[in-house]
Amino acid sequence: MRCPACVDADLDKEGNCRRCGGQWVDELLVEHQASHSLRVTGGRYSERHCPMCDEKMDEPLIFDVPIDRCEAHGMWFDKAELEKVLKRARSEGWEPEEQVDPGSSLRGLIAAANVWRGD
Repeated sequence: MRCPACVDADLDKEGNCRRCGGQWVDELLVEHQASHSLRVTGGRYSERHCPMCDEKMDEPLIFDVPIDRCEAHGMWFDKAELEKVLKRARSEGWEPEEQVDPGSSLRGLIAAANVWRGD
């Protein structure tokens, strides 16, 4: 598998990139390590491609950390991002840095669709 961040580097059999220090991880494993569901606090589309299916990934904010995610195959964490997510997941008093307007993502998606359609 190719590294989503480096593009020209391969991941080892554990899903790690030796060049950039990023990790490809199964989402259920992350939830298990976090001891509960992951808290999505926003997001957008990523320019990175899934190393398994080569489709563009989403970029949700998990505990305010931007993660590249393929819904079907897993999550990409740049160096130290997994540790940051797990630390925040285990913190009792963690709150998002800023409150996310649930409508803002929808407005952004509508605007992107309008650009794509040429409106």
